Amino acid sequence: MGPGPLPSIRCIDTRQFGLPRRGASYAVGSRRVALVETGTPQAAPALLEAVRGLDLVYIFVSHVHLDHAGSAGALAAAHPQATVVAHPRAVKHLADPRRLIAGVREASPDLFPLYGEPTPVPVGQLHAASDGERFDLGGGVVIEAVHAPGHAPHHACFFEHESRTLFTGDAVGNNGISVDVPLTVPPRFDFDIALETLKRLHKLRPASLAFTHFGRVEENADTLIDGYRRELLDWFDRIRALRKDRSFDAVVDTVLSESKYEGLPLADRLSIEMCVRGALLTLNPED
Repeated sequence: MGPGPLPSIRCIDTRQFGLPRRGASYAVGSRRVALVETGTPQAAPALLEAVRGLDLVYIFVSHVHLDHAGSAGALAAAHPQATVVAHPRAVKHLADPRRLIAGVREASPDLFPLYGEPTPVPVGQLHAASDGERFDLGGGVVIEAVHAPGHAPHHACFFEHESRTLFTGDAVGNNGISVDVPLTVPPRFDFDIALETLKRLHKLRPASLAFTHFGRVEENADTLIDGYRRELLDWFDRIRALRKDRSFDAVVDTVLSESKYEGLPLADRLSIEMCVRGALLTLNPED
């Protein structure tokens, strides 16, 4: 007897910062349903509507940055039967997001008002996922937690085995959006660990990648993972070269002055700036 039908995976546009195709959440399964990623706090009403009437049993968040876990508290409160699954180093910030909020205010003060403020996830609904732990939705749908640090020390990806879909979080960068720089955000990006994570994700041999930013790509997954590794290497070579004869702020201005970034929405330009600053801090922690 051959394999059954592939599970339903539905992409939900969270309209991050009010823009289309910037942030995605994914509803996985048809009977018992999991939600992967929860967008910013501003996304809560749309996501609550998207899962209305569904048996939501798991809410997976790749990491606690507010564009990924921002609505987790609101969703958990509305679905007390659901378990919120995250990396062990993430759960304390989901239960008490005050330090996270302060960090976002400091790292991206101009973007913070566009995120909104998250609400805590009830401690009783939190689960710290061990590396390789599997969550069974029934009907052959099994989602595995894959610890994937680098972008942040508490980052995890999630791998659905039947369809071989890898939910990438921020570990494999962006896909097809105007913020096309690597996701090297402050304060805790780790270049060497990020490269090791990409090697590990490649070994999973996913058939498709489900990007939080943005959309599902159902071919050439290995090529995309390898391509992001090259992007990271080239990006840090470039930032390092620019920093030789420019100030911190001048490097940011140089990147943003590229013609392809002219006319972008302010939120996109601020996102690019944050990635430049994160790369600079990675190379020059004293700045």
